[in-house]
Amino acid sequence: MGSLYSFEIEKNYLVMTITGDYSYEDFIKYPKIIRNECLKEKKYKILVNVIDVVKTKIPLVELFFLGEHIANVLRGHIKLALVWDGETHNRFLDKVANNRRALIRTFLSEVNAKIWLKHDHEDEPFLEINS
Repeated sequence: MGSLYSFEIEKNYLVMTITGDYSYEDFIKYPKIIRNECLKEKKYKILVNVIDVVKTKIPLVELFFLGEHIANVLRGHIKLALVWDGETHNRFLDKVANNRRALIRTFLSEVNAKIWLKHDHEDEPFLEINS
């Protein structure tokens, strides 16, 4: 089946919701789709919600390549908050992307993701709210 996505425009950021089945072939295309939508709407922060994506065991190598690709496409342009209740190594993707100077963080809740997107002092610590 693959995955489907939709965009919503909030005041200071975009929200992309992805549903369906996880597919590496789909997910590797999303960074360019995100960049193009952000540039079109002139909003440089985005919340990407993948909670409703049916996940299988995602190979670590796929997370590595997705993190690299996210960094290559979004680095220096877009702040991305990812809402994902995925695997035990769910922060591996952001570590790969952050090591390549992308601004991305994974959250378990949409509340914390929205707060982080609005937080513009990246050199200060960010404390998550337990929800």
